[in-house]
Amino acid sequence: MRAKKHVTKSGSGALNNRIEILREREETMLRTYTRILPVLAIAGAAGLLFVGRGWAAEVWVTNMKSANVQVIDPATMQVVTMILADKGAHNVTLSKDGKLAFVANVGASNVTIIDAETKLVLGTVPAGKKAHDVSVSPDGKLAVASNVGADTITLIDVAKKAPLKTITTGDGAAMSLFSADGSKLYVANLRAANVSVIDVASGQVTKTLPGGKGVMAFIPVAGWSEAWLTAPAEDKLVLLDLTKDVKIADVALPGEPHGMVLSPDGKTIYVVQRKLNQIAKVDIASRKIVKTAPLGKRPDMVAISPDGESLFVVSRDENKLYKVSAVDLSVQGEVATGNQPHGVAYRP
Repeated sequence: MRAKKHVTKSGSGALNNRIEILREREETMLRTYTRILPVLAIAGAAGLLFVGRGWAAEVWVTNMKSANVQVIDPATMQVVTMILADKGAHNVTLSKDGKLAFVANVGASNVTIIDAETKLVLGTVPAGKKAHDVSVSPDGKLAVASNVGADTITLIDVAKKAPLKTITTGDGAAMSLFSADGSKLYVANLRAANVSVIDVASGQVTKTLPGGKGVMAFIPVAGWSEAWLTAPAEDKLVLLDLTKDVKIADVALPGEPHGMVLSPDGKTIYVVQRKLNQIAKVDIASRKIVKTAPLGKRPDMVAISPDGESLFVVSRDENKLYKVSAVDLSVQGEVATGNQPHGVAYRP
């Protein structure tokens, strides 16, 4: 078999060959850029393009009069992006896996569901009058809106983003909390100053526990054996036993206790004393205040970082979010928010 000759182009032929190669490369780059450009534009509009950082940690703040949610970098205390919610964006709740955010819109009587990773609104679900707060079941399949203006709760199918049923509770359903296995739901009623215990499967109220008047926070301890709630109208905290469904104690705390969080180690409760414009550090073992510090004007809700080192408190009358040391309650930073901030949540 005769070997094929290797032909080497020279002169004008070689030049034309190089020009053709360059043209093909240019066309390939142009096609790639054309495909990527719309993606970049969408990401930029959604506030998703950042240089040198990912979504390592975030603080979410709801602004009632601005009807939106701001996402803030807790390290720099800078606003990263803003997401439209609805009228009276009141409290924000994150799913256990951090993939979804639920905003209770008290002015619109609905719930905005947001993809917490892409920051895109997935849907708006109608709830009852003055949807005040949202809780999420341990398996993430069920969300519950507490409707303070209707004395009801709305059960929401998270996957379908649709209401399932409405259940009547006590007067002023404001906050709710699932049991550890998700079989029971505890609904704190702020005007009735009690807690409705609901069997989730049947939707029936099975028991009523003592609660607190004007409740604005309802949080479990590790393991869900107990839960604390605030009673602003009575200047106290209430401790419940969730294993026996009984009240354990009332703990006096002046100054209209409002927002509240538990430290990750379970030893300390941080409580916003709204009327006094300060925050208190409470030792759980002794049930005594160990430290207070002035903070903002009409401070509302509070969140804590997973390492227990930092608190994040909204100041409604200043339109600010404060970063506070959990050790000595000193202010570490602040950032301007939208109009009338209220809810706050930490997304690790």
